[in-house]
Amino acid sequence: MDVSQSILDDDRHEPRPERPDPLSVDSPIGMATRRLDVALRIWDEDRAQARSQIKVAVAILQSGAGEPPTQERQLGRVTRHLVPWQVRKVREFIDASLDSNIRLQDCATRIRLSTGHFSRAFKATFGTTVLDYIHQRRIERAQHLMLLSEQTSSEIALSCGFADQAHYCRVFRAMVGLSPNAWRRRNMLLAPNDQPGSCGASQGHGPPAEKASAGRPGRP
Repeated sequence: MDVSQSILDDDRHEPRPERPDPLSVDSPIGMATRRLDVALRIWDEDRAQARSQIKVAVAILQSGAGEPPTQERQLGRVTRHLVPWQVRKVREFIDASLDSNIRLQDCATRIRLSTGHFSRAFKATFGTTVLDYIHQRRIERAQHLMLLSEQTSSEIALSCGFADQAHYCRVFRAMVGLSPNAWRRRNMLLAPNDQPGSCGASQGHGPPAEKASAGRPGRP
C-alpha cells in the first residue's frame, strides 16, 4: 500500500469534527463578547480604544459568516489589536516626536512588534494608517499654534515636522478643506499677519485685513 492510500484510509476512520459551538471563544459571538469585555475594562482609561473595540464587536456580529470582518483578515488570521499599554506608548511617542521625522520602525520597536504586524494592528485599532494618524496629529498641533501663537505658517510647518511650507499647505488643505491662513482667519478675531509668501497669503483666500476692517461699522 502506498503512502497516499494509507493517508486516505486513515482519514476514513477519523471521527468527523463536531459542529462548532456558537458560544465558543472562536465563534462570532465569542469574539464579539471578548471585544465588549475589553471595552468595558478600558472605558474609563481610554474611551477611543473602547469605542474601537465596540465597533469591531458589532462588525463581527453583523458579518454573519463566522469570520471576523474583511478588514481584520490577514492571510487567514485575525489581525490583533494593540493592547492599552501599546496604544499609550505609541501615542506618547508620536506626540513627542511631531517636530521630527517619525519612522515606522521606531514606532514598532517601542511596543515590541515587527513593522508589518504593527501597521496592521495600528490600523485595526485606530481605524486609519500610521501616516494618516501622524498627519492628523500634526495638523491638530498646527491649529493649536495658529490660535495661541504668532508664529508664521513657515515656522509652524517646521514646528510640526513637515518637510517644508508647501508640504504643510498640501496636507492641511487635504485634511481640513481650507488653506492654513483661511482657517486661521476664520477661527480668530485677530490673526497675526503672516509674512509674504505664506500659505494662501497671495492666493486670494479671504479679504486683506485692511479691507475687512474698513467695512466694520464705527462707534456712535
